[in-house]
Amino acid sequence: MKRFISLLLILFLLSAMPLALGEEITYTGTVTGGTLNMRAEPSASAKVVISYKSGTEVEVLENDGTWCKVKKGNKTGYMMAQYLKIEANYPHIGWGKTKMRDSILNIRKSADEESPVAYKCLGGAVLELIADAGDYYKVRAENIFGYVKKDLITPVEGEFMPGLSFDRKDALSVSSLQSAPREVGSPLNRSKTEGDFTYSITYPDMDMPMADDGILYAIQWMLKTAETDYEANHVGEKASLTVEYQSLQVDEHHQSVLLLGEYQVAGLSPILFIRPLTINTQEQWTCDGADLFENPVNPDARLLFALESAVAPLMGTPTDGYTGKPDTGWIDKAMLTRNGITVFLHAGYYLPLGLGARAVELKYSQIAEYLNIESQLVSAHIRTIDPTKPMIALTFDDGPSEQTDRILNVLAQYGGKATFCVQGINVEKYADIVKRAVAEGHEIASHTWNHKKLTDLSDANVRSQLTRTSDIVREVTGGYEIRVLRPPYGSTNKRVRNICADLNLVIAHWQVDTLDWETRSSSKTYRAIIKGAKNGTIILCHDLYSSTASAIEKAVPELVAKGYQLVTVSELLSFHKDGAQPGTVYAYLDPENIDASK
Repeated sequence: MKRFISLLLILFLLSAMPLALGEEITYTGTVTGGTLNMRAEPSASAKVVISYKSGTEVEVLENDGTWCKVKKGNKTGYMMAQYLKIEANYPHIGWGKTKMRDSILNIRKSADEESPVAYKCLGGAVLELIADAGDYYKVRAENIFGYVKKDLITPVEGEFMPGLSFDRKDALSVSSLQSAPREVGSPLNRSKTEGDFTYSITYPDMDMPMADDGILYAIQWMLKTAETDYEANHVGEKASLTVEYQSLQVDEHHQSVLLLGEYQVAGLSPILFIRPLTINTQEQWTCDGADLFENPVNPDARLLFALESAVAPLMGTPTDGYTGKPDTGWIDKAMLTRNGITVFLHAGYYLPLGLGARAVELKYSQIAEYLNIESQLVSAHIRTIDPTKPMIALTFDDGPSEQTDRILNVLAQYGGKATFCVQGINVEKYADIVKRAVAEGHEIASHTWNHKKLTDLSDANVRSQLTRTSDIVREVTGGYEIRVLRPPYGSTNKRVRNICADLNLVIAHWQVDTLDWETRSSSKTYRAIIKGAKNGTIILCHDLYSSTASAIEKAVPELVAKGYQLVTVSELLSFHKDGAQPGTVYAYLDPENIDASK
C-alpha cells in the first residue's frame, strides 16, 4: 500500500510540473556596478528595503525597462533595471524566420498538426527556437511555448535579448483607428455573423475605380484569410474580424489610405492585417510601398540605415525578441504622408513579437532623393546647396560618443549637415550612431584608428591607421566609403599626404578651433563658433562633451537664421573651382575659389 501511495504521489508531482524543460520562464538578475538598493516602490525616492552588492543574484519578476520587481529570499521590492544583468533561465538554440509571409502561422501546443493552437501570428515573423523536436521546432512567441513544423522555418542569425517587458502602448491596433482622421472617402460598412464567426468591416469609397478596386481586394484578402484559418482550425470557437481605416489628403494630387484588420480567436493573440495604399488622384492609380521608391529591389543603403535609425528607439527597453537586419521586404508596407513615408512593421518583423505591430516614419528630409513621387512635399526636401550663399562646415573629432545623438538631433531639426571625424576604435561600440549619421546625410570622416600622430609612424602604420578605420565604418554601415581624413593634431607631411592621395582621401584641417576640448565651456564654445563663422569656414569641435552639444544646440539655429548653409566638408569642397584633390590639405574654402556653376 505504501508503494502504491508513493507511486500516486510521484504521478501527482509529475502532473504538476511543466510538460517540457523551459515551459516556465524564469529570470535571474545579477547586480552590477557596485551596491544596488531594493526599494519598496519603483521610485528613486521610495523607502530602501535592503541593499545588495555587485554579484548578488535576484529573481526578476517584472521589468518595465526602468524598474524591475525582484525577489531575494523573503524580500520583494524594486531595483533599477540598468544596474541588473538579466538572464533568462530556459533553453535557446537560435532564431527562425517563418515562411509564407502574410499568411497565418499557427503554433501548436504539441508536435502534432491536430494539436490545439497555442499562438497565432503572421508568416514573416521571427520566433525564438527552444529545441529540436524531430519534424518540429519547439518555439517561443512572447511568453507562449509551442511547436512549428521545421519546413515552415528558416534559421536566421540574431542577437538573443532576454527580458520581460512587452510595452504595447504605441502598437498599432484597430481600436486606435476608430478616432483616426478620415479626410477623404465616404465610409461604408459590411457586417455579418455566420455561426460563431462575426465580421464588421468599415472602409472608404474613394469614388475612383482603381483605388476602390485596390481597397476591396485588400478587404477580400483579409476576410478570406481569416475565414480559411477559422474553418481549418477553430470551428465552434468564438472568432471575429474587424476592419477600420484612416485616410489622408497628403497633397494636391496624393491621398493615402490605411486599412487595419484584426482577426481575433477567443483566448488567443489577435492577428493584425495591415494594408497601406497611396493614391494618385490626378492619374487615378493606386500604388504599393515599393512603387514609392526609385529602386525598390536594390535600394540605396541609406534607406536601410534610415529604417534602422527609426526602429532603434523602439528597442530602448529590455524585451524578449529578435532584431534582424532590415531587407527590402519592409518597402511593401509603406505609404505617403504629409511628413514623409510611414512604414508599417508586422509584429515579429524586425521587432520582437511582444512589441506588436508598429508604424515608423521616415521623414522626407532623410529619403526625398530616393522617392519616385512628383510632389512639392518631396521636392521641397531634396537637399540643394546654393554656392552663392554662405556655407559653413561643422566638424566633430574623436567620437562618436553618447553626446553625438544630441548634435544629430539639432542638425535634423534645422536641416543642417556636418562631418563626424571618427576614431575607428569607437565605431563598433557606437555603430547605431554612425548608421544614424549616414542615414541622415552626414559625412563620416577618418580620425585614424586610435588618434596616433601620423607623422611619427612608419608608412605601413599610417596605412593601417587609415584602412582599419575605413574598413570598420564600411562594415557597420554596409558599404559607406570614407573620403576625408582629419589627421590628429592636424599633423601631416609629404609622406602622409602621398599615402592619402593613394587611398583617395582628402585632408581636412580647420580654420576655426573652438578649443572645446580645453575649455569644456558651452558658452565659450558657442562664442567661438559664432565669431568664427564666415563663408567657406571649416570649424573644429569634438562630439565628446556635453558642453559642446549644448553649444551646438544654441549655435545651429542662430547660424541658420543668419543664412548660413551647414554643409559637410565634401559638400563644401565640391564647389572648389579646381575640385577637391586627394592628398591635399584644406583648412577652408576661399570664397574666391568657389565655382557657383557647379
